[in-house]
Amino acid sequence: MNLKTFLQVVDILEQNLPENSPADILKNSYKRNPYTILMVTLLSLRSKDERTAKVAKELFCDIQTPKELLELPLEELESIIKPIGFQKQKAKTLREVSKVLLESYGGRVPRDKKELLSIKGIGEKTANIVLNNAFDIPTIAVDVHVHRLCNMWGVIKTKDEKESSKLLNKIIPKEYKSKLNHILVSFGQSVCLPNRPKCKECAIRELCDVR
Repeated sequence: MNLKTFLQVVDILEQNLPENSPADILKNSYKRNPYTILMVTLLSLRSKDERTAKVAKELFCDIQTPKELLELPLEELESIIKPIGFQKQKAKTLREVSKVLLESYGGRVPRDKKELLSIKGIGEKTANIVLNNAFDIPTIAVDVHVHRLCNMWGVIKTKDEKESSKLLNKIIPKEYKSKLNHILVSFGQSVCLPNRPKCKECAIRELCDVR
């Protein structure tokens, strides 16, 4: 699939987004601001969106700032995070990142990628998601679904998500960058599943050469 066809596919998928995809459930589960978007993104690493949504809803019902999270007892924070696993490590990361934001940025999330990446615990994908969702800065966050689909269709040929991120951000037009992650993740979670794709329900089956 060449780039022109791929962008056509993205347009079609945007018009046929599945309702209540795991990505949408997560997005709508909590009060969103730059800080909570960053925290939920960190929580979602190595966790399914549906499980993360339940934790995000409970944790960020009242907590909206780094100061408020740091005031929550560690044991209580770990208990809330426990359903998605890795609660000790994730609680530690959330607290450490919150402390840096409070001490170095006045409690605000930086909107500069280099500054985000300078904070221990924040990686490439997390930084791109925050820039995209919190600040409307056009950038492509690459997760397992974006990496898998783009390679499956032959748009790119890359070994890992980091390489995919670098290449996709280079070749994809600016007007597609902000929406690409959400569209492909929703599609990959609900229709083009890794082991049991629902090809009969697929809106782009006539353009897909993988069938």
